[in-house]
Amino acid sequence: MLLAMAAGCMGQPRANEVDQLASDQISVRELMRLETAQALQRLRAAGKPAMGTTALSTALPLAAQPSPARLVAIYGVGAKLMAEVRVDGQTLLFVRGRPEAVGPGRAHAMRLLGISGRCVEVSLRGRQESLCADPAGRP
Repeated sequence: MLLAMAAGCMGQPRANEVDQLASDQISVRELMRLETAQALQRLRAAGKPAMGTTALSTALPLAAQPSPARLVAIYGVGAKLMAEVRVDGQTLLFVRGRPEAVGPGRAHAMRLLGISGRCVEVSLRGRQESLCADPAGRP
């Protein structure tokens, strides 16, 4: 019987421990909310749209802001490789075997021709281009 009581006490947290854990969790949530609110205020003060808001009305048309394409990353395994490319102020995500970008950048004119090693072959504005990741990891 004594063994059963000891096992019961060890398996259940005390009420004050549970209260302290709940209090800590609430404190962490409140800190996260405060940090998020402060970050949004800084973004608004800087004139940048916050994540989740549309910037289409303030952005220039894509044709007016061409920028050189840059391979950000290649990740995945085997046939399930994905390439992240930064071009014209957008980040495009390509999946091996699909020519068009997936996600928010799918309407962009850039097309994936292939992924091999540390490079991707893309087609944009009528020309083919090879974009490669820097082996040292520099942008």
